[in-house]
Amino acid sequence: MRSLLAAFLMATAPLAAAEFRSVKECVPGAAVQDRENLTGQIVAVERGMCKVKLAKGGKVTAYMPWMLRAAGASAETDDQLKVGEYVCYVGEQAAGGMRIPALGSYESDGKRGTYRVEPSRKIVFESGPFFEYHAKLLAGPRIGMNLNGGTFYNLTCDPKR
Repeated sequence: MRSLLAAFLMATAPLAAAEFRSVKECVPGAAVQDRENLTGQIVAVERGMCKVKLAKGGKVTAYMPWMLRAAGASAETDDQLKVGEYVCYVGEQAAGGMRIPALGSYESDGKRGTYRVEPSRKIVFESGPFFEYHAKLLAGPRIGMNLNGGTFYNLTCDPKR
């Protein structure tokens, strides 16, 4: 029954779905791919992680949900940053916040800065408390940040709901 549900969800999911937003999208049996375009099938969900059996080699690897997307779906998003409050997380643990009072400017911990979003969705913090961070606009719209410029964003900021 689960594999039928997964097949239905995969067939009806839009191909522009971008990366998963929560562990609820990790349905055992669903075909997925990661940020490195490795493909596989979800075999389990444990402690907030999606366990994926990779097609190449058969190794089971644990992923945070936002590191995956439906197989064949684009990682691209047409989301835009919006004026408002954002809550930042390290994993699932809240770790502060930021506010975008106007497009192109932000505030965090009482400090102000400016940013720009490039066509590649890279966010460049030109000044302020996140100046040293590498960032990218993710689906949601969410902001993914790290200090090393890699594709794993250990700090993410989501619009406050």
